[in-house]
Amino acid sequence: MRIITVINAKGGCGKSTIAMNLAAGLAGQGGKTLLIDMDPQAQITQWVKAGDGLTSDGTLVRVMAGHQSLPQIIQPTPIQNLLFVASAEGLEELGRQITDHETYATILARSLASEELKDINFVVIDSPNQISPIMENAIFPTDVFIVPFESTKAVRSYANFYKLLVRLRPEPDYHILHVMSNLTRQSGLRQRVIEIMDSDGIQRAKTEVRSCGWLAQVDEHGGSIFHYRPHSNGAADMASLLDEVLAVLGYQREPLAIPA
Repeated sequence: MRIITVINAKGGCGKSTIAMNLAAGLAGQGGKTLLIDMDPQAQITQWVKAGDGLTSDGTLVRVMAGHQSLPQIIQPTPIQNLLFVASAEGLEELGRQITDHETYATILARSLASEELKDINFVVIDSPNQISPIMENAIFPTDVFIVPFESTKAVRSYANFYKLLVRLRPEPDYHILHVMSNLTRQSGLRQRVIEIMDSDGIQRAKTEVRSCGWLAQVDEHGGSIFHYRPHSNGAADMASLLDEVLAVLGYQREPLAIPA
């Protein structure tokens, strides 16, 4: 099992869109992929119609509270090989409660270690967009972090996440891909983001997720960009990011089954 987390301590940076489409791409490699919505806003949960974002039953809230196991709340999706764990707004309040337990930051890691999940090849986590005990749980088991930057504010907020990462994982036994997102139609802002990243020593990923109307709309239509608009720039960029993720994990991508 290899775990990829899309994360930044700022909302609106394209985190959920990348997580959903990357998970669909990984599922297209033929092995089982588990997509976990850890964001209390539950955007992906509503995207895939796996919950209303309000009701905690059958969601990650119950697992983090110790009332259900992770395998018990996994749901199927219409995408072949893609399984899903839903979120709900109660996750935010629960995050404040679990800190009473010394090992609270490893709840998710221990849940993923279940023998019932041994056939899962990849896990993709959509992290919450604020520093919290829930974010700590997303950080602890991750092999590859994808950090999207769509503004100068996103670059500056990165320091908050990175400080937490170094505290929890002092040994750099992980990879980080810093991905510029949705900036190609704003040349001035894009250049400013590049300048700040360079001055702060933040190495940019090879992939840039370009501004793409189809990618911005895919959540309204369900599925992924590979199914909705397979020949769009958004699909090409997500395929490129998939290649980059697999490369750092030591894999090579198989051709995606994209409709003609």
